Amino acid sequence: MTKLSRTSLDLKDFGRYINNVWSVFTLLDSKEDVRAFFHSLFTHTEYKMFAKRLEIARRLIEGETYESIARDLKVTEHTIASISNILARDGYGFKIAHQKLQGLDQAHQKKREQRQDYLERKRWPKFREQILVEGLVKAGTAKVSSLLRKRTRQSTARKQLSV
Repeated sequence: MTKLSRTSLDLKDFGRYINNVWSVFTLLDSKEDVRAFFHSLFTHTEYKMFAKRLEIARRLIEGETYESIARDLKVTEHTIASISNILARDGYGFKIAHQKLQGLDQAHQKKREQRQDYLERKRWPKFREQILVEGLVKAGTAKVSSLLRKRTRQSTARKQLSV
């Protein structure tokens, strides 16, 4: 069980510390950066605990039963109930994370289906120039999107949020 010091911090300082944590999360650019930060910040047990809590929330949102979640993730029904209570109260953070991961899963599934479709058809397009232009447009759009996301992360990291 995680323990907190009995001596309390000044609320102003504590608010600044919390804002620093939020800023770090918005400024990290890649999955590798986030992974390295998590490994530095959390113990192995805390790391597993956070991963399980997120998965419990996702499965509850998907409508899975307590029994199947407990069996698959090796957690108690009490743990599942506490996450369920968070989702019932508000759970906005879990819900938005689930939506983003669901979008990522759908994008991966679409790519797998496109690859499979291509392999099954074994066809080559007639107009290679068209494919080249489409590839360039996609690459340019991806780069612009990446730059916009980076600027958004930087601007939101500067915002001071209330604790």
